[in-house]
Amino acid sequence: MRKDPLLPALAAGLLSLTLGSCAANTIYRGVAVTALSDEELVAELLSAAKGYGIQLNRGMYLMAVRPEPAYVLTSSTTTFTGSVNATYNAYAMPVGYGVALSGSSSGTVSGTAVTQYQYTDANAAARLGNSIAMAISRSRQNAYRRRALEVLAEYDQRVATRRQETEIIIQDFFSQYPYLQNRRLLVAAVAPWAASGGPQDGRAILQRTREIIDSLPHGQGLNGKWYGTFAQTSTTPQGEVFAFSQFVRLDLQQSGDSLRGQGILGTGEVIDLFGEVRQRRITAMVANTTSAINVTLTATAAPTQITGSFTGSGTGVRMEGTFTLLR
Repeated sequence: MRKDPLLPALAAGLLSLTLGSCAANTIYRGVAVTALSDEELVAELLSAAKGYGIQLNRGMYLMAVRPEPAYVLTSSTTTFTGSVNATYNAYAMPVGYGVALSGSSSGTVSGTAVTQYQYTDANAAARLGNSIAMAISRSRQNAYRRRALEVLAEYDQRVATRRQETEIIIQDFFSQYPYLQNRRLLVAAVAPWAASGGPQDGRAILQRTREIIDSLPHGQGLNGKWYGTFAQTSTTPQGEVFAFSQFVRLDLQQSGDSLRGQGILGTGEVIDLFGEVRQRRITAMVANTTSAINVTLTATAAPTQITGSFTGSGTGVRMEGTFTLLR
């Protein structure tokens, strides 16, 4: 197939113009990852992942629509090489004012003939454009991937550093207040609420946590403020299952066998509890008045700990889970 001599130059020119702009077009493009804040780092990672997915889908689409060659014959040339051995007999007769010539010949012909066909690809331009677009898409995929790996490496480094710093802070805290060593679960349950009150520094959060624990009101029976967590599994009408955990803070008032309570979840949702206590066994109904969810629970109560399970539904979703309350 005869190629247009301009095609290689055209392709090289277009690629040189387009590949130069194939860097990852993220929201913080060109900014060193070490210069990004934590929030910016997460946003950059999401931007790189999104860009990579878009370019991956674009590349798959270009492969699917890439046209096949459509060859069209334009001309042909035959070249003969060989020899002829012949005998020719002829005679002439006057005819009017002219001559009539006639004769015959016989012999052999030997040699080779070569035929060359010239054809072109009717889809050449479309295939060239598709190839350039695929090259650009692959280049951008690699750019987004490199940026994502760069951001992820910085993220992992920061997490490891923060984890190490936090472990040191926690060790120092329990060394300073050893009486809380056996109440680690309560410290973990109260800490998110202490953080929501303002302090963001790890040491300040733990100090505020200690203050809350030391000032927890303890009334007769189960009266008082409780902190805890619950783990829930929700099933949608379509069969999809979602699992999550959440913090909870609950004020309980016990009067004889009657038990009432009001609380708030870590999401800000408000709950009301109505139940009874018999021989340290609790049965109650809990209404999430924010999300229109009702559950029933059963639990076992000890002076400083309540553990149990619950089942319920809301807006077509079935749910079940376990919980622990501490004080």
